[in-house]
Amino acid sequence: MEYAFLAAICAEGWRHDRLVEVAKAATDAHGYDLILSARAVTRYVRLKASVAGGRSARQKVSLDLAKRVGGCVLWLVVDEDDLALRRLGWIGGAPGERLPDLGDRVAKHTKGNAEGAKLPRENHRVLAKGRFDRGDEIGQVFDRLFGAVA
Repeated sequence: MEYAFLAAICAEGWRHDRLVEVAKAATDAHGYDLILSARAVTRYVRLKASVAGGRSARQKVSLDLAKRVGGCVLWLVVDEDDLALRRLGWIGGAPGERLPDLGDRVAKHTKGNAEGAKLPRENHRVLAKGRFDRGDEIGQVFDRLFGAVA
């Protein structure tokens, strides 16, 4: 899904003479997957993905991402049959801003410890689907990432 998104966002930048530079995080230590830059705007992007019509109703996000200016979360919703991007959910501020408050709903580990207890992940928050602004077109997401195309 990452490559489908990158192809779409880079093509959108190319169409508007705003080439997008892409760097990939080598580890997941700071809460983002990609660093995207176009002109003077840099974004730290966490990608989440699910299938259209799927049961996913929430995503877990690291508080480390909120410490970065330009941090954002994109929820890619894809078609199960052809993997085409159907919708894009967005949480983030304008270029040069930080993420909005992620709330206080602490995430839990998906696997239990030796006793079977799923312990809290104090540095992660749970975000409901309703917290994500919906964008149906890649142009809308491009504008949110890098500012409106003039």
